[in-house]
Amino acid sequence: MNKTKTGRDQPARISKPIKLRWVSGSPEETRACGERIGRLLTGGELIALEGTLGAGKTQLVQGLARGLEITDRPVTSPTFVFVHEFRGRRPFAHVDLFRIEREEDLLDLGLLEYLDSPWVVAIEWADKAGRFLPAERLTIRLTHRSETSRTIEIEATGARAQKILDDLKRKK
Repeated sequence: MNKTKTGRDQPARISKPIKLRWVSGSPEETRACGERIGRLLTGGELIALEGTLGAGKTQLVQGLARGLEITDRPVTSPTFVFVHEFRGRRPFAHVDLFRIEREEDLLDLGLLEYLDSPWVVAIEWADKAGRFLPAERLTIRLTHRSETSRTIEIEATGARAQKILDDLKRKK
């Protein structure tokens, strides 16, 4: 194992990323995609979400929460508090970095503690985390195709993430 800049252990080699692409025709289909992923999560995974405003990031996170059997309260964007915590089959942290201006601001949020834990962590606007994002992750990019349709591209980097993506491919 190698130490990252944040002091976390990382595998010495991260294999080449593999990808899966879906087209969603509605918010419910986007949530269903998230739910499929959520059912496969066992704890400790990072889901890095990328996409413009209105691309469906929060709907995908709502699906992740359904897959993690979170029923205590609705999942909404945590833009003004940065992190919402949920309890379900696995502990789940929904993070929104939209208002973050510098990577160093993440240190004040306690984000690194979530990343070094058994929590499933979904980060909206994950590209703002820069060097603090672990190499092992699922990166999900959502892009507009039309007013109701989205392209969902899932990229897995690292062995655990690739296993999740392989399982998704088999069940698609």
